[in-house]
Amino acid sequence: MAKQTKTRRMGSIAAVCAAAAATTMLAAVPATAAPEWWSDPNSCANVATGTERTVSGRQVQIRFGTCDGTQYGWGRILNYGSADYIRFEVSLGGGIWEYADIRSAGTRNYTSGYRTSSSSAVAFRACYVTTIVTTCNSTNATAWW
Repeated sequence: MAKQTKTRRMGSIAAVCAAAAATTMLAAVPATAAPEWWSDPNSCANVATGTERTVSGRQVQIRFGTCDGTQYGWGRILNYGSADYIRFEVSLGGGIWEYADIRSAGTRNYTSGYRTSSSSAVAFRACYVTTIVTTCNSTNATAWW
């Protein structure tokens, strides 16, 4: 009988240890990081304008807001024509731009959002362009934000 009690006790201890290990492993799984791009910043909260500029009568803006708990920035254009485009450029580390999103203003007057950063190396600008291959420059874009 003593042998059975010892076996049951060892089995119970093993079960408790396994449960504790499983709980520890679940707690150690890192949280999922926010995606780099947010496809529809129209769904974000606490939205504000970071910088803006009037280009050929169009109001070009860098907007930012909280999307699912993470801050993103994006480009928006107002007072646009149906053939205009809004372009959003992202600089990571001082390059002119590493990523860009462009939208036909007649279809959607804002771009996808890119996750902001506390790093001064991450910067955004938006511009009014008339073709999808045109890039931002000092005459058609907001300041870097």
